[in-house]
Amino acid sequence: MQRCAACHSLDRAGAQATVGPDLDAAFGRALADGLQRSTVEGVVESQILHPRRGSRMPAGLVTGADAEDVAAYVAQAVAAPGRDTGALADVGAGKAGGPPGRRVFNGAAGCGACHVLNDAGTAGTVGPNLDRLLPDRSRAFIRESIVEPNAMVEQGYRPGVMPTNYRSRLSERELAALVAYVAEVTR
Repeated sequence: MQRCAACHSLDRAGAQATVGPDLDAAFGRALADGLQRSTVEGVVESQILHPRRGSRMPAGLVTGADAEDVAAYVAQAVAAPGRDTGALADVGAGKAGGPPGRRVFNGAAGCGACHVLNDAGTAGTVGPNLDRLLPDRSRAFIRESIVEPNAMVEQGYRPGVMPTNYRSRLSERELAALVAYVAEVTR
């Protein structure tokens, strides 16, 4: 679910991104009008497996049983009161704790949903592998890649996939911690 939380809002999962649709808003009204959760599950799975052409949603983000599991979770979590706790709340969260930048990477920024970074314990494949990409890059490059992700897109990746709202989504302190952390662990 963390890969989804990098772009979507879903209250029960604590996801608050604004790049993609708010899943509670998208399906909550339909459920209130009598749509069955099993129908929501089918729609979500179909959208995961077959994103609309030109959509920011990357194809192949999750497949097979993982797509089924995500669809089932979303269908049960949409418009459901409360927050997930325990192991379910930690699914895909990468390594907890550590330096402030790691907490931002795995938490507020949700970077690990799309990027590999060994120190953070993440294995996302939507965006570039940061352990391979960044060893020779400056902190200024890393910062620009976060706040202006379409200024320079790595070969083999599509523009418009990485969220462009990190400048407003993260405080200056969080952004500075994130840049310092990524620069340090990719040297």
